[in-house]
Amino acid sequence: MGTTKKKLEEIDGKARRVRVQEAPPSDRFVLIIGLMVLFFVGLVGLEIVHMIWMGSWNDVIFNGIMLVVGTIVGAIWGKNAE
Repeated sequence: MGTTKKKLEEIDGKARRVRVQEAPPSDRFVLIIGLMVLFFVGLVGLEIVHMIWMGSWNDVIFNGIMLVVGTIVGAIWGKNAE
C-alpha cells in the first residue's frame, strides 16, 4: 500500500483495454510526512530522556506521540482514499 495514486482509463477500440496511470504523491505531502516522522522520533527521544532522568513515564509526551502517529496514519489513509 503506497501513496501512489492509480487511475483506470478505458481506451476506445474493439477489444476492451484499460490504461493504468500512476501519479506520485506531491512534494508537499512527502514533506509533511517527513516532518511528522521527525516529530515522532523527537518525542520518543524526549520520552526516553525523561524516563532516564526523572525515572517515571510522562503521559503528556506519550499523548503527543499518539497525536503524531494518528496524524501520520490519517494522512496516509486519507491520501489513499481519494
